Amino acid sequence: MSQRTLIFNAIPLTLAKTALAPGLHQILIENGRIAAIGVNLGVTDAQTIDAEGGIVMPGMIDTHRHTWQSILRAQLGDGTLYDYMAKLRFGYAPHFTAADAELGNYAGAMDALNAGVTTVVDHSHLVATPQHADALVTGLEHAGIRAVFCYGMADVADAGKPLEAARPFTTSWRYQDAERLRKERLSPADGLIRFGIAGSEFLFAPLPYTVKEVQLARHLDAHRFSVHVANGPFARGTRYVTRLLDNGLVDDRTLFVHGNVLTREDLSRIRAVGASLSVTPESEMQMGMGTPVWPLAREAGVACGLGADIVSGGSGDLFTQMRLALVAGRLAANDRLGARRIMPETLTLTADDALRAVTIEGARVAGLEREVGSLEVGKRADLILVRTNGANMAPVLDPVKAVVMQAGVADIEMVMVEGRVVKSRGRLVNCDEPALALKLQRAAERIVQATHDQELADAYTLVRAAFPLDAGSAFAARFAGWALRMPGLDRMVFNMMLKQADAAQKSARLTKA
Repeated sequence: MSQRTLIFNAIPLTLAKTALAPGLHQILIENGRIAAIGVNLGVTDAQTIDAEGGIVMPGMIDTHRHTWQSILRAQLGDGTLYDYMAKLRFGYAPHFTAADAELGNYAGAMDALNAGVTTVVDHSHLVATPQHADALVTGLEHAGIRAVFCYGMADVADAGKPLEAARPFTTSWRYQDAERLRKERLSPADGLIRFGIAGSEFLFAPLPYTVKEVQLARHLDAHRFSVHVANGPFARGTRYVTRLLDNGLVDDRTLFVHGNVLTREDLSRIRAVGASLSVTPESEMQMGMGTPVWPLAREAGVACGLGADIVSGGSGDLFTQMRLALVAGRLAANDRLGARRIMPETLTLTADDALRAVTIEGARVAGLEREVGSLEVGKRADLILVRTNGANMAPVLDPVKAVVMQAGVADIEMVMVEGRVVKSRGRLVNCDEPALALKLQRAAERIVQATHDQELADAYTLVRAAFPLDAGSAFAARFAGWALRMPGLDRMVFNMMLKQADAAQKSARLTKA
């Protein structure tokens, strides 16, 4: 017998091409899919959910999140990208056990579901061992979220051991382990969790290092190849994306992340090959990556979604990201007019644009637009109910503007993934939140306390050698960026950079001694 659920008294925001007539509607879910939408479906043999005039819309899609970092929530609240790489990636991450990895991904996924995010593209760069890889997937599975799990190829240092600048470029065991995980855990092409690859931070390395990871992603038929690119001064002018495009390493499964300094030509070429982009407004603006490129990407016709990126720094909900993306884009456009002493007559970016970025456009970015991202008959029943009778929401004259400009996590009344209710009456189902909070607190305190001052000092020394932090290092970075675009010269300059990083660490340790 089929499982049927009828939602009634709903204001639907379908995000579909054909809009419904205004008024309250019914939505029938059958066997995990949307079976019908209408005013009166005449269904009498289904479980019912009374929306009470609330807004029912597609579950939101986060196109870039490091889900495991929920254990270190807000640790980087005052941090730059420099702090993030040194303190969190090289300092704290090595102290995560496989059990911590599972807990982090489970808690991070529950955080997302609680906020109305039913799909995440999990750029999971905490694969310290094969056991960590399995644990990260298990955390997502237990939460019941839809996800693209992008197996992180980036190196994770060993706790308590000296950092080696060359190690991320010489470790190869993840190639075999990614194939193992693909075969054993994530083989279905239509499962709740899809397999992807998260590329290493090779934007300032010779291109052959990236070539191997792209080849692996294609060999394993990865759903997405997610890679950080063009994130402000850190990109060093390497024109990494241009080099990838020139060498045929970009296709319709490539998901670029950040892209703050992408050129209009880059964006045009990205659109032409069908690749996509994820913008994370909060982390980008805080951490010095630059103004979010979302408005330019939209103008170029690039599929562009939004992401929360890191709850170790900012918020884990997409309401925040929508509003930040809107205000950043509007500010940039208005400032261009203001420089000519002109006031804006209209706003180019709209609330509807923002809502689409976290629903149907986000689904396109994640490669799931045929399954989720809009309320349409035949699609998966991933949807949320936004309560509208609160003091912060009423009256609702325009549902789109109400959701984008006024709603928050507390207004999410119900969340459904593939027809299964995971949040009801404002509370997560089958999740003991106080017990989960206690586990997170204990794990976080243990990880932070286990990270010694010398480890952090070494991490900051290593990262300082890679970051343009003053006029001198900025000049050197520009030179290195130019050299890395030159075959032959790139290898020589790259080896010199590695030697300088190791020398800086040795010097710092000798000075301290």
